[in-house]
Amino acid sequence: MQPPRLVKKKECTRLTWFSVILIAFVFLALFYVLRNQLYNFLAPIKPIDTKVMVIEGWINDFAIEDVYTQFLENKYDLLITTGGPLDNGYLATHFITAADLSRATLIELGMDSTKIISVPRKFTLKNRTFQSALALNQWIKEYHSDIKSFNLISLGAHSKRSWLLFQKAMPKKEIGIIAINDLRFDSKKWWKTSIGSRTVITEAIGYFYVCFFM
Repeated sequence: MQPPRLVKKKECTRLTWFSVILIAFVFLALFYVLRNQLYNFLAPIKPIDTKVMVIEGWINDFAIEDVYTQFLENKYDLLITTGGPLDNGYLATHFITAADLSRATLIELGMDSTKIISVPRKFTLKNRTFQSALALNQWIKEYHSDIKSFNLISLGAHSKRSWLLFQKAMPKKEIGIIAINDLRFDSKKWWKTSIGSRTVITEAIGYFYVCFFM
């Protein structure tokens, strides 16, 4: 009787060096394309012909200054600020929501206060942009039902996701999008800085999550 075998031969299929090089080339080419096109994809500028502008109140002050300029140059009639409770700064500024703070900032820049309306949302732990859109939709139904279209203003790579969420919340409205360039990093070389990498990659994941799971 033969003792039990401890090892045995088994046929194994492995990639050739040519296959490894080919796969590496495909991945590098894909990375190159994404590296150069991803920010532009996430930060679209596709405005429509409308006299109403909606901004996400959390955007940086440099973006709000850009909004003010665009509002005047394009002769909008109404600007609506959105956003929920502030995470910090409310004790010193006495503004509770991002919507109210961004409205006050625009007035400080010189905008006519009668042309700005703040529509804040309630506190929520998730889907904050979507909840802001729902709050705006409800406000339009109750107080300004004549609004049929508007241009949404957001910041950089967050814009594509915001645009999609506002469209989901208000499917009967025509919505354009204007992404303000994110001056915190070079959008053409976003992968060279930590804030650029974190922002673009996180927003890309967030956008595809919204596409497939909301």
